[in-house]
Amino acid sequence: MKLPTSCLVLLFLLGCETVDRVNSIEVSSAIDRDKLVDQFSLIHDFNSGEEFDIEKLIELQKESDRKDYKKVLANFFTQYLQKEIESFQTINKSEHDRHILVITKDRWLYRVDIKQWPEYGNIWTVDMYGGFLQAQ
Repeated sequence: MKLPTSCLVLLFLLGCETVDRVNSIEVSSAIDRDKLVDQFSLIHDFNSGEEFDIEKLIELQKESDRKDYKKVLANFFTQYLQKEIESFQTINKSEHDRHILVITKDRWLYRVDIKQWPEYGNIWTVDMYGGFLQAQ
């Protein structure tokens, strides 16, 4: 059975409309991570992070969580800033430093610089942080 040309054109158009609608929904609900990285690079106003004297650094070597930068990051946000992390991503790292983009559940975007101390058992500390409330 052969379908009339008008039916084929109608089916084609319906198919195109559905695909266009699906594509627009996917793009509009996607998180623009490029924009977040651009905003991250604009943060230039920093607060000091954790500041420890030598005795405290020696004491921190006993804390196993201090050897995992992810745990140090999470503890800093929950205990010091009293915020809950929604997501984080390392933007730049060197041998003993990491620059991390953090988004909290209350829509703040932070740049957090953490430092590893090889002379103190490779523990991590938060060196400095800065952030701002994201626009809706």
